[in-house]
Amino acid sequence: MATEEVFSAFLGPVQSEKTFFHGHSYTANPLACVAALASLELFEKDQTLANVRARAEQMAKGLAEIRKLPQVGEVRQRGLMAGIELVKDKQTKEPFDPRLMMGRQVILAARKRGAILRPLGDVVVLMPPLCISGEETDLLLRAVQESINEVVAQR
Repeated sequence: MATEEVFSAFLGPVQSEKTFFHGHSYTANPLACVAALASLELFEKDQTLANVRARAEQMAKGLAEIRKLPQVGEVRQRGLMAGIELVKDKQTKEPFDPRLMMGRQVILAARKRGAILRPLGDVVVLMPPLCISGEETDLLLRAVQESINEVVAQR
């Protein structure tokens, strides 16, 4: 990866201090540091953490409504991340037949409503960007609820 001349310039006994201080994962990559500093400036300027707290509270209220749906067995939330578990029977927590791919059906229905989600089996995962607005959070929650209702109605 280097010419013989460059390689040889770093050869010598330890005392000669000819080591090539190239850096590794425990040293600072200047480009990564600049990007990190710019991100931190945006966090401060845009009050990102305050927005996350507000949107997490908003999501909790919307998820409380989704939790009431007959095919939602459990809702788990941590900040802006949430998992909505779909079940055949809410009382017994009996799962759907995996061949039905209910999680996948729900996320495909949500795409028609402008929300791109990910299923993990029959758990619909919500993980919006930290900069999500209140209006976008409403759209996301509405899309999820309507999509679950649509898919269940087709069963």
